[in-house]
Amino acid sequence: MEIFNGYAFSAAGKAAEELSLPAGYFTWVQAIWLFDAEPFTVTQFMRCFPYGLAQVNHERFASAVQQGYLASDGQEVYRATESGRTAALRLIQAGIDLTAPLTPMPKELLRTLGSLLARISGEAFHSPELPAHILMKAKQDFYERTGAFAVLEGIATYCLMLEGHRDDCYFATWSAHGMEGHTWEVLDQLSQSDALTFDELHEKTSGRGVTREVHAEDVVELVGRGWADDASRKIQITLAGKQVRAEVEAETERLFFAPWSCLDETELEELASLASQLRDGLKI
Repeated sequence: MEIFNGYAFSAAGKAAEELSLPAGYFTWVQAIWLFDAEPFTVTQFMRCFPYGLAQVNHERFASAVQQGYLASDGQEVYRATESGRTAALRLIQAGIDLTAPLTPMPKELLRTLGSLLARISGEAFHSPELPAHILMKAKQDFYERTGAFAVLEGIATYCLMLEGHRDDCYFATWSAHGMEGHTWEVLDQLSQSDALTFDELHEKTSGRGVTREVHAEDVVELVGRGWADDASRKIQITLAGKQVRAEVEAETERLFFAPWSCLDETELEELASLASQLRDGLKI
């Protein structure tokens, strides 16, 4: 996925420059990719991308309204305009045009790999145990609208759908603890770091526009839960916090890999072999 995304983001970035899209365009472009011409709210958008701030997303959507890419009913319900849809589709089409001619491995092997990934994706959709596939379904609908399944025998799209499947599983697991996405992201950062000053923590987690004030509240909440300690001048995760995060990761992995049981051992080995060949072929 890192290789596919490298192609896609490079092409989309170049297309955005050609269209002279303003800073912050990616938020409203993502919304149009997900909802097409249907109306949507920030709450619906953040069910798919839950780690930022609602206020920041409102501001970015309001800016897109002023620029003519979105329309609003005045009650914080947004909808893509024709120019917004045209721009958003231009960005995704640029990625499709760049990846379509690639020949990382023989067509027959691409078809086999695509078929295996399609079976896993289908199993994920229909398993009664798995959480609601909000993001995965939105991605599937989007790729069907854009014809992306025709590229590389659908492999890139199935990989992105499985990525959405994992995000859905992860959201369902950590959100069961009744916390905001930016709070969970602070805990996640603490689990990957030694003790951090507040300035260091904020710098590492501010990429989504979350403010210092909100991050300070996040630390207070985590300390109150016993998942973080700020008794010294630095903040660090506690053993209880590490255990909670480990449990969330383990449950996410269990849910994510459950659909893979639709493949037998031989097919799983074939999947691993073909995926390795694809990765190596894309790197050339």
